[in-house]
Formats: sequence, C-alpha cells, structure tokens
Amino acid sequence: MSQKRVAMVLASLVGTMTIFSAMLLLLEGGAMGTAVPGGAVNQPNWAQLIEPTEPLQGKSWNYIIIYESGDLSASADSLADGFVGGNPPQVRPQADFHFVIDSAHSGAGTMDGALQVGTSWRSQTPGAPFAEWPDPRSNTITPYNNAVGVCLAGDLTRKPISEAQHRSLLRLVQELQKRFNIPSKCVLFQWDAELGTQHASPAQKSYAESFRAALGS
Repeated sequence: MSQKRVAMVLASLVGTMTIFSAMLLLLEGGAMGTAVPGGAVNQPNWAQLIEPTEPLQGKSWNYIIIYESGDLSASADSLADGFVGGNPPQVRPQADFHFVIDSAHSGAGTMDGALQVGTSWRSQTPGAPFAEWPDPRSNTITPYNNAVGVCLAGDLTRKPISEAQHRSLLRLVQELQKRFNIPSKCVLFQWDAELGTQHASPAQKSYAESFRAALGS
C-alpha cells in the first residue's frame, strides 16, 4: 500500500474517532459533567429578555444578591407560593424573586438553566429583599431594597449547580452589571450580605469562588 493511501486511511480514522468522541461528550452532559447536554440554554437576546413591563428604574438597583432555593425542584411559582417540594410539602417565606434560574427538576417541560422573570421585576418593585431568607425572622427586616434578587433552583450541599445554570447566572449578572453599572464588589451571595446570619457551607463557598473567578473584577 502506498504512503499516500496509508495517510488517507489514517486521516479518515482520526476524523471518525473525533466525531464519535464529541457525540459521547454531549451525551454525558458536556465537558463539565452537567446533567443535560451542553448548550441546553438558548436565550440569545438577554437585553430584551430582561426588559420589564414598567419603566426601568435604573437608579433603584445598586446590588445583585444571588440566592439558592434550598431544593432542587424550585420554580418561580413555588418560591412565590412559599412551598418546598415533598410529601407533604414544606412551607417557607414567600419570595417573589426578580429572576429565577430553573434546574432540570423545576417542573415538567422545564429546561435546565432557563430564566424566569418574576412579577416584581416586571413591575420594578423590590423582590425578596431579605438578606437572611429563608430564615423566617428576616421577614421583619428589609435590607437591600435596592438589590436585584436572583435565585438559583438548587441545593449546593446536595448537588452542584449545573453548567447550564452557571452559564445563565453569569450571563444574567453580566447583563445587569452592564445595564446598571453595578461593580462586582456589589454582587453578593445571600450569605455575604450584611445583617445576614447564615454561614456558607464548603460547597457554597467553593461555588461562590468559582463564580467570582468567572465574573472577574
């Protein structure tokens, strides 16, 4: 067999193996081992997506506070109703977050990393302003009324945030920062906020560090 023919056979074999490996990677959930194939989120026009119904109150938003729901099946509706999944369902303080980032378990037909826009954002009113939520004692105080509240549907102590959720959170925070000129030092997790009494778990600390590294200064 000629050297030219051998080279053509080897090139074809390498190409086939590369395509096959890429297909396996997608089936396993992408490079970071997410629960669903990479690229599940397809929301290209984020500026339009977060446009509220009422006139935008640009000077009202000076902070971004990122919360986690504490359960894997949370959605904007369950958070607003104050229910945690289970049988029987548990009750927690109601919270109309400005934004909720769904998990793959948030409900039938829900896409992992999909962004839900709360009624509080559409009406440009304070949403979930309690630094210590879901501690019921925080219902008596309302720090950070000028904060955009973003909730991840998840429980970091039980399961890492998916890559799709991470990408959506990062994109949303960057869009809000750009729109309202919010510096990264004013992007907080709920356990960072002043007046809060919660202590971050090792998993929460680890994710917060990786998120801030991706967000940059």
